Amino acid sequence: MFTRPTPTRTLALAASLAGITLLAGCSAAATPDASASTTPVADVTIVSGQSAQNGDLLRGIFDRYNASASTAKVTLNLTADSDVDTAQKALVDIAAGHGPDAVRVTNATYQTLIDAGVAQPADACLAAESGLNKDLISGITVNKHVYQVPWYVTPNALFYNAKLFTQAGLDPNTPPTTLAEFHAAAKAIAATGAAGGTAYFGNDFNFQSYLASLGSQVYAPASKKLTVNTPAAASVFDTFAAMAKDGSSPVYTNFFADANEAFASGKLGMIVTSASGYPALKANGNADIRIAPVPAADGGKAVATTSTNGFVITTKDPSRQKAVCTALRSLLTPEAVTETVTKTATIPLLTSTITDPKQLAPVYAANPGWAAVRDQKTVPWISLPGTANAEYSKLYTDTQLKVLRGDQDGKAAAKDLQTQTEQILAAR
Repeated sequence: MFTRPTPTRTLALAASLAGITLLAGCSAAATPDASASTTPVADVTIVSGQSAQNGDLLRGIFDRYNASASTAKVTLNLTADSDVDTAQKALVDIAAGHGPDAVRVTNATYQTLIDAGVAQPADACLAAESGLNKDLISGITVNKHVYQVPWYVTPNALFYNAKLFTQAGLDPNTPPTTLAEFHAAAKAIAATGAAGGTAYFGNDFNFQSYLASLGSQVYAPASKKLTVNTPAAASVFDTFAAMAKDGSSPVYTNFFADANEAFASGKLGMIVTSASGYPALKANGNADIRIAPVPAADGGKAVATTSTNGFVITTKDPSRQKAVCTALRSLLTPEAVTETVTKTATIPLLTSTITDPKQLAPVYAANPGWAAVRDQKTVPWISLPGTANAEYSKLYTDTQLKVLRGDQDGKAAAKDLQTQTEQILAAR
């Protein structure tokens, strides 16, 4: 799941990025530090926010690494900050000359660190990892380079409460596969009076999934073309506005706090969100939660959006780069990948673990819904360049709420979002 940044945090990230981009000379990859030390590296500092999202898992992997490592140990600075806040603070620290050696990112902040010139290419670090899922690696390749060591790749998925399905006369073994079916199921659940039907799509992580389902997208990185103002975007906005209007979808001001809480407590029948939230939701004691592939937009094909949680190497010192690379590769052993997927319901970075009876084969046998989510057709979550993405994210959220509250229809919302985002891009 992804924590929605507040407007203040979003604008602060944009300001931090603007400042550090000037310091970095707007380069895509900073040059190695000429004054780098050749003395042995005792430890490396890795910063990770989102402690509630698998922080204990991450600490456990690095603790085991530290116990066996003969090279530099990992000092993990783990906080509850969102990925946006984590990137903001890292940029400020780097500008001040005391930044971390690596920082955790998602697709929402990955491009930000690249555009700021602080992300170091990780191609050499990953060269020996021949078993990595090539499709997933292509999703984090920017200008023919990979700038992060991935940890896990999370697609969005349909979460639903089987108990509420049964109460509404729905078959929990046949979850909705289209938005029309999704809407119908939401109305049926809401009609019982036991819970709300579903919730809208939060940030544009889910929005991009529905656009991809209709053959569209928000932004094309290769051509740098913005394509928000499309019939696809208007229809998706209108679909969720209709759910809000007929009462099958409550409108939450803070999707990630309120909607997730409502679903976890059994007060909401369905939600589309990051698959990595599954174990945490199950841990709340709701045994009726199941996951399935994302419903396709009406007239489209089923497509999930993926976000890669990984670590960008930010140190320019070659000795420290080598040390942090060794530490980060501990996340990519078959054992670490198996543990990560088992605890996150995400997509395995090592394809060999899927059918291995000593790795993930029994996990998938026990959780067939996970396998269906794993095998969805996917597209990477696209972010806009640099400061534009932080500003666009806030603008998107504001636009979405206008539509859900009936203040604007889908066509007008798509047009305004395009116009205002173009202004953001032009001001960069």
